Amino acid sequence: MENASNQKRVPPCERISREVSVAFVQPLYEQNIGYMARAMKNFCLEKLYLVSPRCTLGLESRKYAMHAADIVENAVIVEKFEELVGKHDIVACSTGIKGEEPLRRHVSPAEMAAILAESTGSKLVVIGREDWGLSRQELSLCDLIVHIEANPAYPSLNASHAAIILFYEIYNKYHSYEPKIERPPRTEVEAFFRYLDRLAETLGYQETERERLALTIKRLINETRFTKRDLRALFGIVRDSLNAIEKGEKQEKSTPSK
Repeated sequence: MENASNQKRVPPCERISREVSVAFVQPLYEQNIGYMARAMKNFCLEKLYLVSPRCTLGLESRKYAMHAADIVENAVIVEKFEELVGKHDIVACSTGIKGEEPLRRHVSPAEMAAILAESTGSKLVVIGREDWGLSRQELSLCDLIVHIEANPAYPSLNASHAAIILFYEIYNKYHSYEPKIERPPRTEVEAFFRYLDRLAETLGYQETERERLALTIKRLINETRFTKRDLRALFGIVRDSLNAIEKGEKQEKSTPSK
């Protein structure tokens, strides 16, 4: 679906509620869960996941949610962050620490929102822990890293404050952009990276080099207007290269030595 202009336009709020979910990783305070739900309601988001919450989910979270208490009541608790990644085609994670290396290569909230709004598929916006954000392992699982620029002397934002900036940008871009990029589903992306890792290993790359290569390509794929067709073309080159190398190795082993 390179261009969906001929399809009936879905109202932005309906698209947001249907396509975009929110994950709050190990929330520490009930009131922040309530504030998160309230911010979601303001911008048409409905589905909230709580990853291994470190607080109860009770009256206080509903009180701070105000008219978004239904989002708290319907929140889904999961034990592992990895569970959610596998269920979504694009996972965008917020971080307060930016960097240029592949792990923390980042986009702005507006850039993130435009990518989500232009793309098909299911999306997940991840808000890290109030006290220390997301681990390196969790960041490596994310497709997009988003960083909110703030005062260098005090760049750390409250989780719900950071969330509302991201939610506003998503709301804004969904009113401006149509879904014209058919993103590859998660299953195809994971299959591609399995082949890429096998190829890199066959070529003699060490584990740390392979991990860095995979992260670099993951960021590149998800920061650009990369389509399902693009991935399949890239996948074909990687798969054919690996098959050719493995075929050559088998022939070499089966050839009698002179």
